[in-house]
Amino acid sequence: MPIIQQRSLSIYTLFGAIQSALWFFVLPSLIKPYWAKISDNYTNQQAEVLLWAIGAPYMLLYMLVAALPPYFILRNVEWVQQYKISRDPWPWLSSSKKQSNRDSKNDNDAAAKQRQLFWKQTYKSILLDFFGLFIFIPTLVYIKTIVWPTHVMSFSMEDFPTPSIQSASTLLSMGIIHEFGFYWTHRLMHMYPSLYKYHKVHHEYKQNNVLSAQHFHPIDFLISIALPAILTTEIVRPHGFAQFQFGLWLLTANFDDHLGYAFPWAAVRWFPWSAGTDAHEYHHSVNMGCYGSKLSLWDWVFRTDNVYSEWRKKRWSLVD
Repeated sequence: MPIIQQRSLSIYTLFGAIQSALWFFVLPSLIKPYWAKISDNYTNQQAEVLLWAIGAPYMLLYMLVAALPPYFILRNVEWVQQYKISRDPWPWLSSSKKQSNRDSKNDNDAAAKQRQLFWKQTYKSILLDFFGLFIFIPTLVYIKTIVWPTHVMSFSMEDFPTPSIQSASTLLSMGIIHEFGFYWTHRLMHMYPSLYKYHKVHHEYKQNNVLSAQHFHPIDFLISIALPAILTTEIVRPHGFAQFQFGLWLLTANFDDHLGYAFPWAAVRWFPWSAGTDAHEYHHSVNMGCYGSKLSLWDWVFRTDNVYSEWRKKRWSLVD
């Protein structure tokens, strides 16, 4: 079966759209019966801190459902592996067989060193992920509710958002504003050495896997991740559920950015102006351009995707 490009019109486009429709139309009705427990048992401040704690369990769920199958279970299924972006083998799957000749021995030594570095990096990622998701994010949100006590979002059942043009416009506004904030904070982290020394921790991954999604220095996380999120909530002032819904979208896009596979059925890649998974993979591999994440809009506006576009054309001309 020929490979289908991500963001090209195909049957997979419909599958991606269906996933998004479930997120927009079905998720509210699934969550609403349980939302009263939050509004009744917690203050708005406590509920907002609890809301941002979804990152850890959702990352675990994403790894089990979306990442582990192509990484391990389906690693020998060509139909799946054709969507792998990097041509380099996964470091945990590199060959360790002993060979007799010198060249093969050098290859084996290089592969062993690569595996050793990978597991060392994985251990660091787990520590950073744990710190960020369980300690740093809840602490930042708590500080935010103390600094701006009048800006704590509503968790009331009375104004619980249901699928409508208004809720769609809220989510769309959050997406555009957040992406603008992320684009510029991310770009600034690359422009100035005083900032890049923190951002380079994230770029320790040249070949992405899902663990790299939250592999950040705390200062980098504060500037390029937390600041756009706070900016978005302060401008849009969404209901707590809208923030929850948008948060799931952000996390899905972030994990997909670092998955290492450009699957055409991805829920966050089927619509106009969506950024391709390979755009962020390209950014990691060359350390330039493609400063957006979920949308290609601002890279297109500010012309920071030109080199990536040429790279993509050459890549697909070789595939074709």
